[in-house]
Amino acid sequence: MKENVKVNNQNPTTNSAKSAPAQKQQQAPQQPPTPQPNIDNTSKEGFNLIPAMTKEEKVHVKKKNTLNIGSVLSLIFLAVIALGIVGFNITAKTQLNRRKSVLAKTENKINANIDKISSNNIILDRVKLYLDVKSNSFSHRKIIEFLTEIGERIGGISFRSIEISETLTFEISGKAPTLERLSRLWYLFGVDENVKTINLKSVSKGEEGVSFSFEGEFDIKNFSNE
Repeated sequence: MKENVKVNNQNPTTNSAKSAPAQKQQQAPQQPPTPQPNIDNTSKEGFNLIPAMTKEEKVHVKKKNTLNIGSVLSLIFLAVIALGIVGFNITAKTQLNRRKSVLAKTENKINANIDKISSNNIILDRVKLYLDVKSNSFSHRKIIEFLTEIGERIGGISFRSIEISETLTFEISGKAPTLERLSRLWYLFGVDENVKTINLKSVSKGEEGVSFSFEGEFDIKNFSNE
């Protein structure tokens, strides 16, 4: 059997040229291109895998941040107070050491002055003692000269013993030719300014004369050592 084969001798280019207008007519009107997501930017920003915080979590975080700030401020405040206390202690110790140094110098000066005063007091005490001793001291020579002068004025009076204390109280014993001369001696002792008190202690008459003894007190002003 022979098949009828139809050969299309038409030029393909012509066919395609003829079908092109038809294709243009069949194509739908073009729409503006839809913007495609920027894959590069997404890749740069990365994907957020952490879920968004809830309102309670945000409040908790805010409170936590507030507490942290308060704690930091409290620590700063305590640190300032501690620095202030340390500074005050250092200043106080410095002033205390300075005052101790001044006090030590003052004490040294006072102790030195006390030593000087003590030395001066010792000297003054010695001077006073010397003056007291000198004022209370008397001259035995002047007393003997006084008694000798009175005995020579009356005549015939002799003194056997003379006892004189530091307070110038005395006791004198001796002999007189007669009772008259003894009474005269007693009178002179009584009126003389060198004798404060006089008392006839004893008297006895014998063949060799009259023995007597007087007791009394001399006035130291007239017999003191010059």
